[in-house]
Amino acid sequence: MARLVYYLHDDPSTFRLELAGALLAGNAAEVERVWRTGSSTLGTRAFVVDIDSLTSVDDSGRRLLGRWRQLGATFIAECSEARLIVESIEECAGIERKAAGY
Repeated sequence: MARLVYYLHDDPSTFRLELAGALLAGNAAEVERVWRTGSSTLGTRAFVVDIDSLTSVDDSGRRLLGRWRQLGATFIAECSEARLIVESIEECAGIERKAAGY
């Protein structure tokens, strides 16, 4: 399995999850479990996901990022590859909304 490293940054105003490596089906499930545990302390803080160091994302990873987007996550995507990932998440969300009749 491709390697994914994640870091949790727990600041007073922000809960930031930094992802580096490949966000694929096997490790996306692990990161989601970590998020669920960490989100219990989120409160009113902003949820930020830094994806600048992701090297690849499969459909499972995109779905996870899309769910986080629907929950109000803000993405740090400064490099061109990361911006393309964010665009692909938004496109998938639009397709899912159309399929659901929204």
